[in-house]
Amino acid sequence: MDDTERKMTKIAREVSKFTVQTMKEDGIGTAEFDVIYLVRHNPGITQTKVRETLKIDKGAAANQLCQ
Repeated sequence: MDDTERKMTKIAREVSKFTVQTMKEDGIGTAEFDVIYLVRHNPGITQTKVRETLKIDKGAAANQLCQ
């Protein structure tokens, strides 16, 4: 890995840490983020499709979608 790739990897790691920290401060975990991202990029998606895509059970999907 050359120096540029190392720097890019380090930047990506720092952005990821910042994102997780910011989400945590707002009370959003990675599971909630996954649902938000999926719904944002698939307008009109059904709860069943959310469950199938994220491989979560019906209760977890309902809980995350109704918060």
